[in-house]
This record gives sequence, structure tokens and C-alpha cells, in this order.
Amino acid sequence: MKFLLLIAAFQLVLISILAEELYRGNQLLRISIEEEDDARWMKSLEETSSGTTLDFWTSPVPGRKTDIMVTRGYVDEFKSILRQRELSFDVIMVDVQENVNNERSQTTAARRAKRDLGTLALQDFDYSIYHTFEEIQQWTRDIAEEYSSFVNLFTFGYTFEGREILALEITAPPAEGASDPKPIVYFEGGIHCREWISPATVMFFTSQFLKNYVDNVDNATRTLGMYDFHIVPLLNCDGYVYTWEVERLWRKSRQENPDFGCVGTDMNRNFDAFWGGGEGASPWPCSIIYRGFVPLNHNETRAIDDHFQNLRAANRVTKVFIDWHSYSQLILAPWSYSADVDPPKDTDKQIAAAGAMAKAMNETHNVPEGYIHGVGTDILYVSAGTSKDYGYASTPGATYSYTVELRDTGEYGFLLPADQIIPTGEESYNGVVAMMDWITANDYD
Repeated sequence: MKFLLLIAAFQLVLISILAEELYRGNQLLRISIEEEDDARWMKSLEETSSGTTLDFWTSPVPGRKTDIMVTRGYVDEFKSILRQRELSFDVIMVDVQENVNNERSQTTAARRAKRDLGTLALQDFDYSIYHTFEEIQQWTRDIAEEYSSFVNLFTFGYTFEGREILALEITAPPAEGASDPKPIVYFEGGIHCREWISPATVMFFTSQFLKNYVDNVDNATRTLGMYDFHIVPLLNCDGYVYTWEVERLWRKSRQENPDFGCVGTDMNRNFDAFWGGGEGASPWPCSIIYRGFVPLNHNETRAIDDHFQNLRAANRVTKVFIDWHSYSQLILAPWSYSADVDPPKDTDKQIAAAGAMAKAMNETHNVPEGYIHGVGTDILYVSAGTSKDYGYASTPGATYSYTVELRDTGEYGFLLPADQIIPTGEESYNGVVAMMDWITANDYD
């Protein structure tokens, strides 16, 4: 691990030199949208935007505010357009590059301190900083070795660029009253690679569950005794590496789109649940919300479906499916693909379990504005081909399928300072425990 930290420290210096001006002068605008006509106009911009002038950090919804990063050469013109449409806005980040630099400085300083300590053991892994792809891979291997009596490391799949996607299977001995075999809880992080808090949080609460289980902490023994956990800390490995080495705010995969001169698919629009049948996903390959030419046409999304096809063939039941994201502090249940359809038959249970999770998360640190929960189309926006609809309606068949949007509500957005990793992880741990307790007590199907 020490060697990896030395290499990563050198890489950070090099990256800082190469990319220090990439977002210089870009501004993050928060735009108030009240009218449906303005929302439709804004959605058309989102669906056609490649991110070269406008990068939508949140999608447009009437009655809500939309965050858009505007490149320096287009800021004045876009503000003029907004004024002509009589749309009010605030400048949330005057210079996005400054926020990128602040995040990088925190990480670099923490790495220097860790390097000087010369720590090598897993128990000294620093969860308070963001980690490179190589370090996440090493952590995944180390955690499986440390808890090898009930944790299995396996290859989930391989990315477009050939990187190995690692996963953990946690199979603690069943508690009294547990099913045989136990139901599965599936977590994945980092499908949108710029959302660094996602894999960082998944790693933190995974380590807490394992450590607490060995230490005989009741909430961990209770949870792991009733459920097997399948965890993919980082799905979009290619994109994540790209955010460290080239573009910090890259969102999509790195799979090529031949004949279009652009790269990447929004993998959270590429699932075979209502793919291509709704709003919030674009057929244009250069769009930041490009859905792919066909569903599941990525190594990464196919790996997810292959995993659940295998589980189904083995008669394994998946009870919970959660895709961890940022930002907005939301716990979102199906549906996402349309607001004009009947809700799932399990909506009442889904909302109640999410409510238990939100309550526990909010009580952990009294995070400003708190986590709210509800149906995706009610409290966020319409988006077809997403993981939570897939988790419920397609191969996994999980009764409880969610997108969890972690901190914050927009002050830092995707550039959440590293000093918020551990608090985010702590509230997420408590939220998972509370959700699983609710399901254990109330789901009798």
C-alpha cells in the first residue's frame, strides 16, 4: 500500500500541472425553473448537450432549481439567454477550477501525511480521503483477505478498457430465523464516475459492517446474519481513472461511439427496464445522458445483468438493490421512467423502508436540509433505463430497489470535500441498518 501511495502522490502532482486550467473560469449556475415550457426547453438542452458548453449537474424539473456548469467561453451568452427568458439564477461557483483545486489539495496533503507514517496494514487504511482506482482495487483484495472466513472476492466483469471490476460477497453464518439461503442485498458504487463520494461511502460502510460483525456489535451481527451482501465498490472503473487523470467532472463510461467523434454512455440510462421508452435519456451519442445504442450494450451493465441472471438460475432471491450516487440527499424508489403510470405494487413498502433509512441518516449528524425519500419521478425527475427500475422490474426482481443520492444539496455538488466522507459513511451505515431492520420486521412475503 505504501508504494501505491507514493505513485499516487506523484500522479496527483502531474495531474495538477496538466489539468490546472481545464475548468478555469467555468461557473456553476443554479437556475430557478417554474414553468413547464422552461423545463421543456431546458430538457432539450440537456439531451443535446455534450458537456462542452453546458454540463447539467441536476436535471430540469418545474418548481425546482437546476445546477448547470457553464464553460467560461459561454457564460456571458448563456446568462443573457436566461435573462431574456426571465429565468432567475444564482452563481454557486464563481470558478469551478478553484473547487477542483481545493479538493485536490486536501487529498494531496492527506496522502503526504499517510506516506510519512509509512502505514501498510488494512486497519490503517485512510477512509477520510478519496482513493485512486488502484488503491480501491487493493482495498477490495485486502478486505476479502482480512475477513476470508465469510467474505469472498470475485471478478464481477471487465470494463471496455480491460480493467477488472472486483466485487465482494459477504456470507456470514445465518442468524436464528434467517432464510436458507439468505436473501441478497446488492450495493454498487461509482456508476457515475465523477461522484467520488459514492465508492468512498460504500467502502466505508462495508468496512464498518465487517469490523463490527467481528467485534460482535449487535446491529452488524443482526444485519449480516439475516442477509448476504454482494458489493461492487466501483463499477465505472474506466471513467473513474479518467476523472483522476484527465477530466475530474467526467460522468459517462469510456466506451467509444464509432462514427460520432465522442466517447461514453450514461450507464444509468442503459438498463433494460423501459429503455428508450421515456424522457430523461438521450438517443444522441454525444449527450451526457446518452442511453446507448441498445440496452445493456456495455461490459459493465451486462456484468450486472449476468450476475443476476446467474443468481436467478440458482434460485437466489435478491431483496434489496441500491445504486449509490451523489448529490441531493435523496432516497429514490421506482418508478423513474414515467410519472404517468401506476406505481409499483410494492410502493407502500418501498416508501416505508426508505423512510426508516432517511430517519436514521438524518439523526446521525443532523445533516443540513436532511435526506428526503419518495418515488423518483415525484421528488427528482423522469429518466428511462435506470438502475432502480431495472433492480425492481427486470432480472434482479428486488422488492426494494433504490437510487440513493448522497451529500450534499449543491454547495459543493460533485466536489464534496474529503472531510465529509466519514460523516456520509456513518449516516449511510445507520441508514442501511435501519432499512434492513424495517424489512426484516415488516416484509412477510
